[in-house]
Amino acid sequence: MAKSELISRQSRQPSGWLGEIVARGMAFETARENRVAVERLAVRADESVLEVGCGHGRTLAGIAQTASGFVAGVDPSEVMVRLARRRLRRWIAVGQAEVTLGTGSSLPYPDARFDAALAVHVLAFWTDAVAELREIRRVLRPGGRVLLGYRPRDATTLAALPATVYTLRSVDETQRLLAEAGFGAVHSTEFALPNKRFVCTEAVSPASPEMSA
Repeated sequence: MAKSELISRQSRQPSGWLGEIVARGMAFETARENRVAVERLAVRADESVLEVGCGHGRTLAGIAQTASGFVAGVDPSEVMVRLARRRLRRWIAVGQAEVTLGTGSSLPYPDARFDAALAVHVLAFWTDAVAELREIRRVLRPGGRVLLGYRPRDATTLAALPATVYTLRSVDETQRLLAEAGFGAVHSTEFALPNKRFVCTEAVSPASPEMSA
Protein backbone atom coordinates (compact mmCIF):
# COMPACT_ATOMS: atom_id res chain seq x y z
CA MET A 1 0.00 0.00 0.00
CA ALA A 2 1.39 3.38 -1.01
CA LYS A 3 2.09 5.92 1.72
CA SER A 4 0.18 9.17 1.31
CA GLU A 5 2.07 12.36 0.54
CA LEU A 6 0.80 13.95 3.77
CA ILE A 7 2.11 11.14 5.96
CA SER A 8 5.32 11.01 3.93
CA ARG A 9 5.98 14.71 4.54
CA GLN A 10 5.29 14.20 8.22
CA SER A 11 7.73 11.28 8.22
CA ARG A 12 10.34 13.58 6.71
CA GLN A 13 9.84 16.31 9.31
CA PRO A 14 7.08 15.72 11.87
CA SER A 15 5.26 18.83 13.06
CA GLY A 16 2.14 19.72 15.03
CA TRP A 17 -0.30 17.25 16.55
CA LEU A 18 -0.13 14.93 13.53
CA GLY A 19 3.65 14.95 13.77
CA GLU A 20 3.42 13.72 17.36
CA ILE A 21 1.34 10.75 16.21
CA VAL A 22 3.58 9.98 13.23
CA ALA A 23 6.74 10.27 15.34
CA ARG A 24 5.49 7.77 17.89
CA GLY A 25 4.41 5.37 15.16
CA MET A 26 7.82 5.61 13.51
CA ALA A 27 9.52 4.56 16.74
CA PHE A 28 7.85 1.16 16.42
CA GLU A 29 7.73 0.91 12.63
CA THR A 30 11.51 1.31 12.25
CA ALA A 31 12.63 -0.45 15.44
CA ARG A 32 13.90 -3.57 13.68
CA GLU A 33 15.92 -1.63 11.11
CA ASN A 34 17.45 0.57 13.80
CA ARG A 35 18.53 -2.49 15.80
CA VAL A 36 20.15 -3.98 12.72
CA ALA A 37 22.00 -0.72 12.00
CA VAL A 38 23.34 -0.44 15.56
CA GLU A 39 24.50 -4.06 15.50
CA ARG A 40 26.34 -3.42 12.23
CA LEU A 41 27.97 -0.23 13.55
CA ALA A 42 29.30 -2.21 16.54
CA VAL A 43 30.02 0.77 18.79
CA ARG A 44 32.82 0.18 21.29
CA ALA A 45 32.34 1.21 24.91
CA ASP A 46 34.42 4.41 24.83
CA GLU A 47 33.46 5.68 21.36
CA SER A 48 31.61 8.92 20.63
CA VAL A 49 28.69 8.53 18.21
CA LEU A 50 26.62 10.92 16.11
CA GLU A 51 23.18 10.09 14.70
CA VAL A 52 22.02 12.32 11.85
CA GLY A 53 18.24 12.36 11.79
CA CYS A 54 18.00 10.94 15.30
CA GLY A 55 14.21 11.16 15.34
CA HIS A 56 12.60 9.88 18.52
CA GLY A 57 15.96 9.12 20.16
CA ARG A 58 15.29 5.44 20.78
CA THR A 59 18.37 4.37 18.82
CA LEU A 60 20.69 6.80 20.59
CA ALA A 61 19.32 5.76 23.97
CA GLY A 62 20.08 2.14 23.12
CA ILE A 63 23.68 3.06 22.32
CA ALA A 64 24.02 5.14 25.50
CA GLN A 65 22.83 2.20 27.60
CA THR A 66 25.71 0.00 26.45
CA ALA A 67 28.51 2.54 25.87
CA SER A 68 30.11 5.19 28.03
CA GLY A 69 31.16 7.57 25.26
CA PHE A 70 29.42 10.80 24.22
CA VAL A 71 26.36 10.39 21.97
CA ALA A 72 24.77 13.18 19.96
CA GLY A 73 21.72 13.49 17.75
CA VAL A 74 20.70 16.09 15.18
CA ASP A 75 17.20 16.36 13.72
CA PRO A 76 15.31 19.10 11.80
CA SER A 77 12.00 18.41 13.57
CA GLU A 78 11.16 20.21 16.81
CA VAL A 79 8.76 17.37 17.63
CA MET A 80 11.49 14.77 17.26
CA VAL A 81 14.05 16.79 19.20
CA ARG A 82 11.61 17.16 22.07
CA LEU A 83 10.90 13.41 22.13
CA ALA A 84 14.59 12.52 21.85
CA ARG A 85 15.61 14.89 24.64
CA ARG A 86 12.94 13.39 26.87
CA ARG A 87 14.13 9.85 26.13
CA LEU A 88 17.79 10.77 26.66
CA ARG A 89 17.29 13.07 29.63
CA ARG A 90 19.29 11.01 32.12
CA TRP A 91 22.36 10.98 29.86
CA ILE A 92 21.89 14.63 28.92
CA ALA A 93 21.85 15.50 32.64
CA VAL A 94 25.36 14.08 33.13
CA GLY A 95 26.79 15.45 29.88
CA GLN A 96 26.96 12.12 28.07
CA ALA A 97 24.35 13.03 25.45
CA GLU A 98 23.11 16.00 23.43
CA VAL A 99 20.26 16.45 20.97
CA THR A 100 20.29 19.47 18.65
CA LEU A 101 17.75 20.96 16.27
CA GLY A 102 19.39 21.14 12.86
CA THR A 103 20.29 19.31 9.67
CA GLY A 104 23.13 17.12 8.53
CA SER A 105 24.28 19.75 6.06
CA SER A 106 25.55 22.01 8.86
CA LEU A 107 26.54 20.02 11.92
CA PRO A 108 27.24 22.00 15.13
CA TYR A 109 30.44 20.12 15.96
CA PRO A 110 34.15 20.63 15.37
CA ASP A 111 36.25 18.58 12.98
CA ALA A 112 37.08 15.01 14.02
CA ARG A 113 34.68 15.06 16.99
CA PHE A 114 33.19 11.56 16.56
CA ASP A 115 34.39 7.99 16.19
CA ALA A 116 31.28 6.81 14.37
CA ALA A 117 28.12 8.15 12.76
CA LEU A 118 24.89 6.66 11.50
CA ALA A 119 21.86 7.84 9.56
CA VAL A 120 18.92 5.48 9.25
CA HIS A 121 15.99 6.16 6.90
CA VAL A 122 17.16 9.69 6.10
CA LEU A 123 19.16 9.13 2.90
CA ALA A 124 15.94 9.35 0.87
CA PHE A 125 15.27 12.83 2.28
CA TRP A 126 18.64 14.31 1.26
CA THR A 127 18.51 16.39 -1.92
CA ASP A 128 22.31 16.90 -1.94
CA ALA A 129 23.55 13.66 -0.44
CA VAL A 130 27.22 14.31 -1.22
CA ALA A 131 27.17 17.59 0.73
CA GLU A 132 25.52 15.85 3.70
CA LEU A 133 28.08 13.04 3.60
CA ARG A 134 31.01 15.43 3.35
CA GLU A 135 29.76 17.23 6.44
CA ILE A 136 29.52 13.91 8.28
CA ARG A 137 33.07 13.10 7.16
CA ARG A 138 34.24 16.44 8.51
CA VAL A 139 33.11 15.63 12.05
CA LEU A 140 34.50 12.08 11.97
CA ARG A 141 38.01 11.39 13.17
CA PRO A 142 40.46 9.85 10.64
CA GLY A 143 39.47 6.21 10.32
CA GLY A 144 36.01 6.90 11.75
CA ARG A 145 33.03 4.89 10.51
CA VAL A 146 29.75 5.90 8.93
CA LEU A 147 26.68 3.72 8.34
CA LEU A 148 23.67 4.51 6.18
CA GLY A 149 20.57 2.38 6.70
CA TYR A 150 17.91 2.62 3.99
CA ARG A 151 15.37 0.95 1.74
CA PRO A 152 16.98 0.73 -1.72
CA ARG A 153 15.24 1.82 -4.88
CA ASP A 154 13.29 -0.97 -6.53
CA ALA A 155 9.81 -1.48 -7.96
CA THR A 156 8.31 -2.01 -4.49
CA THR A 157 9.72 1.12 -2.86
CA LEU A 158 9.01 3.24 -5.94
CA ALA A 159 5.36 2.18 -5.76
CA ALA A 160 5.10 2.63 -1.99
CA LEU A 161 6.90 5.95 -1.42
CA PRO A 162 5.92 9.13 -3.33
CA ALA A 163 8.68 10.61 -5.48
CA THR A 164 7.55 14.10 -4.47
CA VAL A 165 8.99 13.45 -1.00
CA TYR A 166 11.49 10.61 -1.30
CA THR A 167 14.65 10.46 -3.42
CA LEU A 168 15.21 6.72 -3.55
CA ARG A 169 18.68 5.43 -4.38
CA SER A 170 20.05 2.05 -5.38
CA VAL A 171 22.82 0.32 -3.48
CA ASP A 172 25.33 1.07 -6.24
CA GLU A 173 24.35 4.75 -6.30
CA THR A 174 24.66 5.01 -2.52
CA GLN A 175 28.13 3.50 -2.63
CA ARG A 176 29.15 5.96 -5.34
CA LEU A 177 27.87 8.89 -3.26
CA LEU A 178 30.01 7.83 -0.30
CA ALA A 179 33.07 7.47 -2.52
CA GLU A 180 32.42 10.91 -4.05
CA ALA A 181 32.18 12.37 -0.54
CA GLY A 182 35.68 11.08 0.19
CA PHE A 183 34.98 7.88 2.11
CA GLY A 184 36.83 4.64 1.53
CA ALA A 185 36.30 0.92 2.19
CA VAL A 186 32.67 1.24 1.10
CA HIS A 187 30.58 -1.91 1.34
CA SER A 188 26.94 -2.88 1.70
CA THR A 189 24.99 -5.63 3.44
CA GLU A 190 21.37 -6.40 2.62
CA PHE A 191 18.89 -7.76 5.14
CA ALA A 192 15.64 -9.49 4.22
CA LEU A 193 13.18 -8.12 6.76
CA PRO A 194 9.43 -8.85 6.76
CA ASN A 195 7.83 -7.22 3.71
CA LYS A 196 10.82 -5.02 2.91
CA ARG A 197 14.44 -4.86 1.84
CA PHE A 198 16.84 -3.03 4.14
CA VAL A 199 20.46 -2.20 3.36
CA CYS A 200 23.31 -0.99 5.53
CA THR A 201 26.07 0.69 3.54
CA GLU A 202 29.21 1.35 5.57
CA ALA A 203 32.36 3.33 4.87
CA VAL A 204 35.47 4.69 6.57
CA SER A 205 36.73 8.26 6.80
CA PRO A 206 40.20 8.64 5.24
CA ALA A 207 43.20 8.48 7.54
CA SER A 208 44.48 11.82 6.20
CA PRO A 209 43.05 14.72 4.16
CA GLU A 210 45.30 13.77 1.22
CA MET A 211 43.61 10.39 0.92
CA SER A 212 40.23 12.03 0.25
CA ALA A 213 41.47 14.43 -2.41
